[in-house]
Amino acid sequence: MCKNHLISLFLFVGCLQATAYSDHRGHRIDSLENVLASGRQLSDEDRMEAYKSLMWGYLNTDSERATHYARLALALSYRHDWQNSRADALRVLGLLAYGGTNYDTALGYFEQALAVTDSMQDNPKYKQSDIDDNYSTLYGSIANLYNMRDEAHLAIAYYQKALPIFEKYQWLESTSILYHNMGELYETMGNYAEARRNFTLALANGRRSGDSLLVAMSCKGLSKAYLSLGDYPQALQVAAEAYDYYRHHATEENEDYLTTLCNLARIQLKGTGSRQQADAYCREALGALNSETGAEQRADVYNLCAEMALEHHRWQEAKDYALMALAADTIETIDDIGSRVLLVMACAELGQTEQVRQLITYIYNGMEQFSTDHYQSGLSQMEVLYETEKERAELARQQDENDQLRREKQWYLWGGILTALVLLLAALLFFFLWRSIRLKRRTALTQAKLEGELAERVRLSRDLHDRLGGTLTALRRQVESGGEALTLTDQAISEMRNVAHHLLPDSLRRHGLRVALRNYCQAMKNVSFTFLGQEQHVPNEEAVYCMVYELVNNAVKSSGAQHIRVQLIAESDYTAVNVSDDGNGTTAASPQETAATPENPSAGSGLRNIRERVLALGGRIDIMARPGEGTEVNIELPHSK
Repeated sequence: MCKNHLISLFLFVGCLQATAYSDHRGHRIDSLENVLASGRQLSDEDRMEAYKSLMWGYLNTDSERATHYARLALALSYRHDWQNSRADALRVLGLLAYGGTNYDTALGYFEQALAVTDSMQDNPKYKQSDIDDNYSTLYGSIANLYNMRDEAHLAIAYYQKALPIFEKYQWLESTSILYHNMGELYETMGNYAEARRNFTLALANGRRSGDSLLVAMSCKGLSKAYLSLGDYPQALQVAAEAYDYYRHHATEENEDYLTTLCNLARIQLKGTGSRQQADAYCREALGALNSETGAEQRADVYNLCAEMALEHHRWQEAKDYALMALAADTIETIDDIGSRVLLVMACAELGQTEQVRQLITYIYNGMEQFSTDHYQSGLSQMEVLYETEKERAELARQQDENDQLRREKQWYLWGGILTALVLLLAALLFFFLWRSIRLKRRTALTQAKLEGELAERVRLSRDLHDRLGGTLTALRRQVESGGEALTLTDQAISEMRNVAHHLLPDSLRRHGLRVALRNYCQAMKNVSFTFLGQEQHVPNEEAVYCMVYELVNNAVKSSGAQHIRVQLIAESDYTAVNVSDDGNGTTAASPQETAATPENPSAGSGLRNIRERVLALGGRIDIMARPGEGTEVNIELPHSK
């Protein structure tokens, strides 16, 4: 655990203990002890207040006395079932064990205090704010403990438990420090994106609180996260803000000052390529080292010097600084791998191949061991978290079994309802997916059919014109002039040309849908055509032409209409067609209502085919049939974007 973490953690503990009494001069503590020793008759409530003030007052100065008064407060709390005071005493005992690095003992006390706080939930004499205060302080204390033990997953889990309470009561300083601690934990885990997110939130809360130290701490952490992610402009901006603060507090914040200088040097070196500025920050960091500088910060400065020496091709100097970095921090950590990598680079340039080989082997084994340890540690922490939650749930159940049974029944009821809802939603989702697949498949088949029909019309038109037309023309030459045979042949050639033209006219391709429909309607008896909109080619012209062709033919053959009206509307975002007649109005509004007859075998499929084509093109069709008055068909096709 680096000292930067410790600074953040102690700040965090301090803000959690805001309600605790601590007089460093000891005046009130002495007077309280005198009152207790005088034999004066005190109520248990007054005695408890004295015990609590003394245990908090001695917490940072005299652990034995703090322990003594915490145990007295604990015993008195059982006599009257004062749960809040009991949780308070247990937490002080946990903090005392924590300060003595007896982490397992401290964790036991914190867990007991959490169980007591759980039991306060259903007690009306305790306010929710008191319960929340207990939870937040205990979650923070447990998180700090796991942080000190380098168990990042567990620490983050408990910080996240405390976070909603901090945000609920707008404790900005505490929230900022909590996000900062989580950012540093994610950074040690190599999750720089999540570290950036947490440092950003820490900075936002620090700015809102107006605490310049919290802002500087957040900027320092955020600059390293941006540096690791390769976002050098952002890294430089926040690092410069941190530097403005730390250079004015270089003595009391020495290690954060050094970390900020190292960040700035690396940003200049990697981001802007300014060796001169990077050298200046490096020299400033070397000059700021003193006897109080921690091992990790000292090693980081020496590693920076090695990096700068490599940039200037001073190989021996780089090697010397890398060795100094390794010697500065005697505890073997993953950071030592970076020092050895620098050492490998320097030795390689110096031609010391045997030392390079040994170092590479050491680095490989170290990385492999780190990966194994990191993986095993992560699994272990998840198991601990699971077991801890399991034990707390079991303890709460034992404390109030009847209430727990009632809650379980409610959960079972809601669980059953939720399960039924989930199953219902799953069934609905399956149905909608199945229907969507069917619609897509039907649409695809319809589109394929439509494309096939258009291709077939093109082929038939070409065959009629090229092959049958040629045959009829040759036959005409063989027929004697005048006579009935010549007249019939001319009629056959004319009819053939009309059929070939109407199947898919050449004017459709050359002049567009308006001209093609106009020519078709003019060629038909009692068919009128009107056009509204913009003169333009529109999408799916062939399909629209074929639908109008089929609607007009249906009206001519089956409705007994005296007049048929065709209207085309072409706008920038849609094409609309209206075909109406004054016939008998027997055309059905849905394909199921249109029955085929021996006289009109296509009646059952004509409108159905048109409807399928319209839907396949993403359009809509409305059919209005009024017996004795006629039929009107409206088709609207949107232009795809």
